[in-house]
Amino acid sequence: MEHISFADIGWHVPVGSRADLDLATESPPDRPGRKFLVDGTAGFYTQMVRLPPGFEAPSHRHDHAEVFMVLEGSCAFNGTAMVAYDTVVVDADESYGFVAGPDGVHFLVTRQAIASFTEDA
Repeated sequence: MEHISFADIGWHVPVGSRADLDLATESPPDRPGRKFLVDGTAGFYTQMVRLPPGFEAPSHRHDHAEVFMVLEGSCAFNGTAMVAYDTVVVDADESYGFVAGPDGVHFLVTRQAIASFTEDA
């Protein structure tokens, strides 16, 4: 069993590739941020992402399926409105995009592997 303290994990700047990660630089509170909460323990990868109002994630896909749950705020996920605790399961290689609502959005993503990021053309 592993206990993870949310407060002990810093918000880093989200990037598309793990090779570009800079975990030492803290993302300011009004900018996009991500926390890796579980990074491979028992085969799970869980991250929390925070996005400011109006932030648009372009259409993209990952090579692994994921569970995406809104925790705070809202977003339009592939055009469908989502609010706190709304959840979507995304299959591997399924394209999606979203736009953060007027109060921004915090969401949780869970996968069973490190997933690649491919922006759609």
